[in-house]
This record gives sequence, structure tokens and C-alpha cells, in this order.
Amino acid sequence: MEKIQFRPLGEVLEMVQKIGFNISYAYDDLLFSEHNVFILRFDGLNERNVWLHFNCDCEQKTVNTITNQLIIEFLSGDLKLIAGSLFSVQQIESKEEIELTFL
Repeated sequence: MEKIQFRPLGEVLEMVQKIGFNISYAYDDLLFSEHNVFILRFDGLNERNVWLHFNCDCEQKTVNTITNQLIIEFLSGDLKLIAGSLFSVQQIESKEEIELTFL
């Protein structure tokens, strides 16, 4: 029997909102911020660990600000924020799909 993994989705959504962002889309273990500024990915081994990935078009100052704000929020909720990689998003021509590439 496969073990069901629970993720602290509500906690993470609340923390993201506290820093002035919203999650626009959730898919499996991924949470996409509005305007695709960043993606949060729940860790497959520890549900209290969350990976933070930034859009490759995001300015470094913005990356630093968001990262620092999320670290503070995550620490208060006993969650661990892990620095991830950059990503790019491309619209697939003539489809309502995107191509997500981690760099």
C-alpha cells in the first residue's frame, strides 16, 4: 500500500500571502507564484522542506528580497526553505500549454 504524503499547502500559501504574493496555480508538488516570479516545490522526502526556484528573468535584487522574506516566514512555521535553480517558461505555440525548463 502506497503511503499518502501530506504537504503543508495551507501553511505555505499563507506565508506567500504574508510577503505580498499569491499562488496562481498548483500542480502536483509545484506552486506557481503569480506572474511566474518563483515556483515552490515540495520535497519528495521531507514534507517540511520546500525548494524555491526563480524565473530566469527575475532581477537579483528581487530574488534576494523574496528569498529573505520567505526564509523569515518559513522559520516561524518550522519549514525549511531550500535554494533551488532558475527556470524558464515558454508558451507552446498554438496550444494552451507551457514548457517549463529548469536551468
